[in-house]
Amino acid sequence: MCITMNNCKLLAGVQTYFIQFLLGFLSLSSLYVKRKLEYPQRQWTVFKYDVSKQIVGMGFAHLINISIAVMIRKQYDMPDECRWYFLNFLIDVTIGILINYYLLETFKRLYKKYSWTSLTPGEYQPSNNCYNKSFVLQLCNWLLIILISKALVLYLIIIPMRHTLDSFGKWFLGPVSHNNSLELFIVMILLPLLFNLTQFWVQDNILKGRKHYIDTCLIQDGQLEVTGNTVDDNGYSVEYTEL
Repeated sequence: MCITMNNCKLLAGVQTYFIQFLLGFLSLSSLYVKRKLEYPQRQWTVFKYDVSKQIVGMGFAHLINISIAVMIRKQYDMPDECRWYFLNFLIDVTIGILINYYLLETFKRLYKKYSWTSLTPGEYQPSNNCYNKSFVLQLCNWLLIILISKALVLYLIIIPMRHTLDSFGKWFLGPVSHNNSLELFIVMILLPLLFNLTQFWVQDNILKGRKHYIDTCLIQDGQLEVTGNTVDDNGYSVEYTEL
């Protein structure tokens, strides 16, 4: 960590990865709770794919946010990297989510028009390969959406409004700006945790599909999740799978 007397710089190296791992773990734990509360529950395989897209997307967005914060410091002589990391995160969970949503809806209409079913968000086709092709395609699509969204935010909001945003960040973090260690804790741990929880829950609703399962006719019986018992028309007790 590099700290100057007046400006806060972001953590680098192993410390950054540990913090991101901790934030990711806590955010993913909230999604587990979300799945337990939803009805009908997604099959574990589907939930795993949905969450994996968010994990990779979060790491990708984190790298972009750090790059933007460093670029703003170097190119526009605004030396407080912590402030710009916070501003990037704040934009991600407000304007960024809206842009992601509209981009995803636009792509969905395109995929429906051309019958590209493999790219329908949250609906995964069975696969006998070591990887699921529809998941990989949807992951690439999600990363493309994040990249387009960050580019739009950077060139339409951050750069043109950088002085206004910098003043807002300075005002918001003003009470802790005298203590770089405290500012770093708030910017890289406390606020990202709150932002990640909000972003993960909202984006999970965006990314999950209408089908909560992978086509059961192509799944072996041992892969189905037995969730309870019921009585059939003949009076026999049978196990059932809730999808």
